[in-house]
Amino acid sequence: MSSSDEIPIEYENLFKLVIVGTSGVGKTNLLTRFCDNEFLSSSMSTIGLEFRTKKLQIKNVEVMAQIWDTAGQEKFRAIPPTTYRGSHGVILTYAINDMNSFTGLHAWYEIALQYCPTDTKFLLVGNKKDLDSDRAVGFELAQKYAKEHGMLLIETSAKSSENVELAFITLLKQIFDEQILKNNQINDENQNVKKVSNGSKSIVIKSEKPKREIREERKKETGCC
Repeated sequence: MSSSDEIPIEYENLFKLVIVGTSGVGKTNLLTRFCDNEFLSSSMSTIGLEFRTKKLQIKNVEVMAQIWDTAGQEKFRAIPPTTYRGSHGVILTYAINDMNSFTGLHAWYEIALQYCPTDTKFLLVGNKKDLDSDRAVGFELAQKYAKEHGMLLIETSAKSSENVELAFITLLKQIFDEQILKNNQINDENQNVKKVSNGSKSIVIKSEKPKREIREERKKETGCC
């Protein structure tokens, strides 16, 4: 964690992101490129957890992105559930020149599904696009996986900076739009809530769908680039 980064105590539009994936795919470099526009070719593997924060404008509204960088080594896969708790978005990261990093990604996805809120947005990122000549993971294969799981796919290069900002901004815009929709629904519910008289008490009636049903509906609604 950078000494200049502090966990915001209160921030109206605070969006928590978590970057996951196997070791060596460039998660830390993606984060450093996005926050500082730097690339550290000799960066060390992340041990445990680190986070950075960045203020930016989404549709003319100032938001704070709090981005958690996770260790990719197998022994660190059991990341504390609290890391995922309250997250608004998860970036599933693999390296396009490493098939093992792609095939191993689904385990990270399943763990995130287990602990993240039901409305968490997912983005699939294929990093190291600068090594396209050594590509092992075809774009079509990754795109198929993204579509099957209701997320977008963006290929990036932390080294050249290609599409790095696009990836983070795309996910943050999805989260922002979700929050606007949710706020509108809450306002509608407050105006149209049904109350049933029960003596001197009132009972608020709400219907909720199971988590799995909600996720399946969102998969159908989400497109893929």
